[in-house]
Amino acid sequence: MFDSPPSGKRFSSIFPVAFVLLLCPALAWADETSFSREVLPVLSDRCFHCHGPDEENREADLRLDLESDAKADLGGYAAVVPAKLEESELWRRIITDDEDARMPPTDSHRKPLSDQERKAIRQWILDGAQWGKHWSFEALRRPDVPSGKEHPIDAFVLERLSRDGLSLSRPAAPTTLLRRLSLDLTGMTPSPQELRDNAEWTDERWLTEIDRLLQSPHHAERMAMWWLDAARYSDSDGYQQDATRQNWPWRDWVIQQFRDNKPFDEFTIEQFAGDLLPDATAEQKLATCFHRNHMTNGEGGRDPEQSRIDYVIDRVNTTGTVWLGLTLGCVQCHSHKFDPITQHDYYSLFAFFNSIDEDGRAGSGAKPYLKYTSPQVEGRIEEMQAYREQIQVKVDAERKLAEARFERWLEAFRLELPEDYQPWITLPPKVSSVEGTTFVVDSEHVIQTVGPDPFQDDYKIVLQVPQDMKQVSGFRIEVMPHDSHKGGRYARSGNGEFALTSVLAMGQRQGSPAEQQVPVSRAVASVQADPARKTQWEAKMYSGIGNTLNDDARNGWTTEGIEDKETRVGLYQLGQPWSIEPGDRFIILLRHRSTHGSANIGRFRISVTGELGQTVTNIDATSPVADLIKSLKSEPQKTLDGGLRKRLLDQFLLGDVVYQQKRDRAVLAHNQLGAVKKEAHPRSVMVLAEREKPRDTHVLERGVWDAKGDKVGRGFIPSVLDQPADQASSRLDLAKWLMDADNPLTARVTVNHLWQLMFGRGLVRTPEDFGLQSELPTHPDLLDWLAVELIDSDWDLRHILRLIATSKTYQQRSSVTKQLLEMDPENRLLARAPRHRLPAWMIRDNALHVSGLLNDAVGGPPVRPYQPEGVWAEITMGRFSYKPSVGPERFRRTIYGFWRRSAAPTFLFDSAQRRVCEVGVRRTNTPLHALTLMNDTTMLEASRALADLVVTRDEEFDDTKAQHWQYAPLQQGLQTLALRVLSRKLADAELKQVHAYWFRSLQYYSDHVDEAVRYTTIGQQESPSREVAAATAAWMTTASLLLNLDEAMTRE
Repeated sequence: MFDSPPSGKRFSSIFPVAFVLLLCPALAWADETSFSREVLPVLSDRCFHCHGPDEENREADLRLDLESDAKADLGGYAAVVPAKLEESELWRRIITDDEDARMPPTDSHRKPLSDQERKAIRQWILDGAQWGKHWSFEALRRPDVPSGKEHPIDAFVLERLSRDGLSLSRPAAPTTLLRRLSLDLTGMTPSPQELRDNAEWTDERWLTEIDRLLQSPHHAERMAMWWLDAARYSDSDGYQQDATRQNWPWRDWVIQQFRDNKPFDEFTIEQFAGDLLPDATAEQKLATCFHRNHMTNGEGGRDPEQSRIDYVIDRVNTTGTVWLGLTLGCVQCHSHKFDPITQHDYYSLFAFFNSIDEDGRAGSGAKPYLKYTSPQVEGRIEEMQAYREQIQVKVDAERKLAEARFERWLEAFRLELPEDYQPWITLPPKVSSVEGTTFVVDSEHVIQTVGPDPFQDDYKIVLQVPQDMKQVSGFRIEVMPHDSHKGGRYARSGNGEFALTSVLAMGQRQGSPAEQQVPVSRAVASVQADPARKTQWEAKMYSGIGNTLNDDARNGWTTEGIEDKETRVGLYQLGQPWSIEPGDRFIILLRHRSTHGSANIGRFRISVTGELGQTVTNIDATSPVADLIKSLKSEPQKTLDGGLRKRLLDQFLLGDVVYQQKRDRAVLAHNQLGAVKKEAHPRSVMVLAEREKPRDTHVLERGVWDAKGDKVGRGFIPSVLDQPADQASSRLDLAKWLMDADNPLTARVTVNHLWQLMFGRGLVRTPEDFGLQSELPTHPDLLDWLAVELIDSDWDLRHILRLIATSKTYQQRSSVTKQLLEMDPENRLLARAPRHRLPAWMIRDNALHVSGLLNDAVGGPPVRPYQPEGVWAEITMGRFSYKPSVGPERFRRTIYGFWRRSAAPTFLFDSAQRRVCEVGVRRTNTPLHALTLMNDTTMLEASRALADLVVTRDEEFDDTKAQHWQYAPLQQGLQTLALRVLSRKLADAELKQVHAYWFRSLQYYSDHVDEAVRYTTIGQQESPSREVAAATAAWMTTASLLLNLDEAMTRE
């Protein structure tokens, strides 16, 4: 044991941060101790926080990140003395038992160095303490490929496996391998025909499949999905306003570049400085939208210059993450605590982006813009026009059928006229209040307030709906004057006028304690106040009845200023009629929360109706049904007046569900076509453009936007790749610096991204961080070999992907033995293929693909897939509403779906949030994901489409024989589903289980045909005939079962 050091501390106490050891032993990297891979990470974790590059937080005036400082004479001793272990204070502090002198100190709550770490540092000092850079900062060189294998990837992997006596697993089955490759390269599984074509395995056939998939437009979309996450692409600004932006042509540009296999260096240069290239094309200028995809803040009262600074900072940080794999965000406020990057370095990069001709505004003011006309829109317009015409034909045909149904209804109605028909029904209410108001209800169900008269109050009216009422389509409020009120008007206090600020409708089902909100879509009033009237109230805010639909206490409905004392009437139409079952209760909430108060309604009555049309939308309209009864009772044989017939037909059609579904779809198709036609006009795409006079750039002290420090010019990070200042004059120079063959980071980081795409995890498990706090590469020589290969291939991404796919390492089975799982639970050694859950977007796209629903059109304005109703309105406080696309548009790939930052697509669990750059992998297993897969409209439509493929296969299908699992047509149907969804056929044991599920479903839906029709008519699917509804529902539930299997959503 070495002598203990003197009791006085010469090093400051160290606050170490987390350090993750690689699975394999540290000394396994090479025969000699590697400073960059074994020693420097330990020093970084344990020492650099207080003895590193950050001058402001440096303790004891000691730096251990520089060789000169670490070996300097500190007054009779040095931290590191080459080849002299006993004289190296660093070593003495590591091994001492003196808690006051030990590093890291006991009070840091961090464990001392492990035996393996001590051994590495000990050997390094004894070997002469040779210094070097962090492994990722070292110059790239092509390592020699280990002998014994033709494929370089396999050679490096096998060399590492051999150290632990391991080898590669056997190749996966051809169908498994083709499914894996198709998912990795396109995001979708192979078709049954592609599986049949590749049943016989040959190396030549495999190469053909790789090239076919790499050249597919779906491969470009899959690659673009990766890039859009990294680029934080969205169709809205973010923050509170979250205004819609028009940057989607850039998304299409990205897809096109991957289709063209543009070299990654050119791809990079155009996104940094396409506008600065000689004779720049519109597409090259469009490319610079990459650095405008950040969020923009239009918050009121915020200094636009602060926002502009935020945008520039985002560009710098994104550059660091995507190309350099460095956490540059850590350098915004101070020099990096671990990596050799100073705050001056950071703001030298900042200077490249600081002279963009922008002023920090958001929305329509977020210049500079490029007026760009997308070539992709015309195809979308043609598609939508064809769909609109197609759906209109169906609407016209359905209207004729509906008119026939109307005639039958009219004839039946003539034969059995109701005795006492009332379009509006008043029901005995149960009334309560929040603030203590009490109520008296008379025989005509008029409600009078008595007792306390609070400043503000909410009334709750509960109505027990009669059994013969099938639906509630709207309700009516009659606000009545009374002598007991102030001035004989409508409120008991204040100036006698009421101010109703909010009206909500709720429904409560029989036996359920839950009260569910029922959307109200429209309100009309007999009279309402003039916003320009003279009043002590906030006049413009309290006037129209429409104000009661927004639940905002700052506005509402009043009739103040209207002198007469007539009853005021308000009609409220529900968004959709609320169906009634016996025992259900309909609830209305009246809120009086005006800012001036003392305006609670004093006397009122509530009525409900099940009629549609003008009855619930027009105060002065009479009920056509009531008019029909009156006419028939007075003159039973009289031919109906043409006007009354039309009114009756219009109301009947409003209640004809099948006709309304088709008509609503036609309206949406018309609106959708109009919206797409607008997109054919030049779009304002946010791009980069230099201002005439460059801005001065300063170090921002502590990162505060207006705390200007030293002035800096444009420059690079010298610790990465030092270049003269005269080569740093523009963004073009920055892009060239990034893609310089001597830059040690860009190629390493890029091939790590590609490895992550193919294996689920990179060779470096921290793709966003290649700095000193990163994980070490699992196969460092392989990483470097691939990086050099990428550069030598002229930055050909497909070349690297092809190289990976042709390796035996990629083609292994994913099965694992108990021994291998214990040795390598995270599969860092690559002795087997990885197995992981597909990302949510891939699950959705693949469901559409296997069901035959996928619309594989490429590019164009964003579409709107299904999502739960009201999500946008709730999150954005009513600023935005969401209507799903209709027709084939709803079946586009997820990459074309509209992405609002404040309400990201609801199906995309655990995806990148697109607020900032993200390059890592998110994978979790949440119950909400399972619920979505079972209930999401897209998934159910896919299940229905799969059912249609099977249920129509054999018109002679015998349901009686189908109760036996060996019935051939049944087996054929089940195997068809399995081959599409799972890329394989079911074994006999599986067939029995799936058949049992299918048969139980068939029995259930045969006894519940109406439910089968409702279930199979999900989304925009056409209703099946009642004759096949049960069978269709049974096949649909079976398809849904297969889509929900773990195997269906897993990359094997």
